Formats: sequence, C-alpha cells, structure tokens
Amino acid sequence: MTTGLTVADLARNPLEVARALPVWQRGDTDEAVAATLTLAARQLHARAPVVWAWAGHTPDDCPVWILPVHASAARAFAPRAPARVLIGMLRAAVEAGALVGAISLFDWHGLVLLPLPGLDDEIAPLALADALPDAGAVVLAPLPTSLTLPAEGIHLVGPPDSMDHNDPLTVLAQATWSHPIRVALTLADHGQPMDAPAYPAGIVAELRRWGLAGTPPPPGACSLAVEDDPCPRRRHARIALRRLLRTGKVGDQHHTDFVHLCRGAAADDRGDAFAVGEALVRAGLLGEKQSVGQRHVYLRREALPDIHALIDRGDTADPMLVDEWTAPAPGMAPPA
Repeated sequence: MTTGLTVADLARNPLEVARALPVWQRGDTDEAVAATLTLAARQLHARAPVVWAWAGHTPDDCPVWILPVHASAARAFAPRAPARVLIGMLRAAVEAGALVGAISLFDWHGLVLLPLPGLDDEIAPLALADALPDAGAVVLAPLPTSLTLPAEGIHLVGPPDSMDHNDPLTVLAQATWSHPIRVALTLADHGQPMDAPAYPAGIVAELRRWGLAGTPPPPGACSLAVEDDPCPRRRHARIALRRLLRTGKVGDQHHTDFVHLCRGAAADDRGDAFAVGEALVRAGLLGEKQSVGQRHVYLRREALPDIHALIDRGDTADPMLVDEWTAPAPGMAPPA
C-alpha cells in the first residue's frame, strides 16, 4: 500500500491527492484510490470526520461507489464509527434513487464497493451531505474510466459475533438472526428509516414478514459462503444471481442474455448451468424478456427476498429448485 499520506491531506480533494501519488503516475490507479480511502478510513472516529468516497460506473453502466470503510468492518458491523458511516452512505444511495433490493456489498482491495443500480448521480452528493450531517466534509470523487472493479461479495449472514446491544439495528439483527446491514436495507425497502434511534416492538414481526426470517444454524453446520456450498448446481445458481445483482439486472428494463447465466461454468458443466438457469426461471426468481430475437432474463423485483435468501444462505422453499440440488443447504445438517 502507498505510504506518505497524512491527515493534512484530507484538506485537499481526493482526486488531487491520488493524482499526486507516484503509483497513479505509473498507472496503478487502483492502488492510488485505495490509498486515499484507507487514509479517510483511519479518521472516521474523529468528531467531524472528512468522508471521502469514489464514484463511477461498471462497464455495463451500473453506478458504483467505493467507500472509506473496510470490508472487515462491514462484516463485523464494527467499530461503531465506520458502521454508522456505512449506513449513512446506504441511506444516501437509497434517497438518490438506488434500487434497494439490488444493493449488495463487495470487497474491493479490502474496502467496501457498492453497485447502485438506479442511482441518480446528480442527486447523490446532496443526499450524502444530508445523510452524514456530522461529517466535516463529504467528497465524492470521480473514478477514472480505466479503473477495473474486481470484487468478491461480502458475506452478510447472521448477526456479527460482537454485538453492540445499544445499537437499534444490531438489536433487530439479533431478533431476526440477520445481519444489521440486511436489516437496514429491508427497512428502507419498505419505507422505514434505516438509522432511527429506536424502533417499535412490532417491527420484528414485520421484518420477518418481509423475508428476514433467519434462524441460527445447527451446531457443526458448515459455512454458508457461496464458494463453500457443497452442491455445484446450487453454488452456480448463487454465483449467477449474485452477479446479476452486482450488475443491476433487476426489473424488466435491466436484462441480460440467458446464455450469460453460464458464465464461469466449465465446458463440461454448461449443461448443468443451463438447467439451473431454467430452474431459476421456473421458480420465479428470474423473469424473461425477448430482446432483438434473443432470450433475455432479469431478477424479478418481487422475488428479491427469496433471491437474497438463496445467495446468502443457500436457502429456498421452492420444491422445484430443491429437486435440482445434490446436497443439503449449507446451514442444514444432512438427513439422518
């Protein structure tokens, strides 16, 4: 990682700071951007922190933010300062038009990356200033067009091990056996504030009705991570759905060729990959649309709770999908 940056650099614009770094000048823009965000992340605990973020688009034109929050802090929802900045930035993205159900978190060089389909780039800076009123400054710098965005999903399943029982979101996370960020996004998707100082008692039942009905895994259950899924077909389904979420393919206005569901499958596995795609359509997780004579698919907005359950936990109640799997869901013990 680039060294030499100090707190004094926060008085400048992050783009100016990044461009002055030797790594930027030799073409390593990823490293320069990450260096500025790491600098900002170190002082989020200050009384009036300077919050830097970078904004750009993926190759298929989905808006993207990279935040001054470490991926590890998002997983743990701690320390408190970066967790609150993360929630504030999620709130700002929603207020700027991002489609809540399509928001997911990715690990970009150890930092949080947010694909934000539907985001209005013009409204975003105003929404950020409103959502982070205690910040000394909020600056959204433009990402270089050449910047690549390789990202792994951040696993947000179950409440973090270390819980702040004074935080309303973590209290709700414990009650629903969900991650606080999932709680926040579910609240926002149903018109509720994601950063309220307190919530009414009845909100837990509502969260469960809205799809946050997680339960603790049984003792000895295996990892819920997508990459650790013991069923190759279900693993491919989870990866394909996660990719569609990341690229904003939600709703019939944002679709992709059906054959793209096979991306990443080995040649010998393409038949299974196509079968999984067909099963996702039959189960109602994917919708279909004809486009220039081609068969295109998209994530159905009304199915987003079920889509997140499958991505996050390998969980589905659809018997047709269950029939496709070759092993129990990751959080379930095999039948006796």
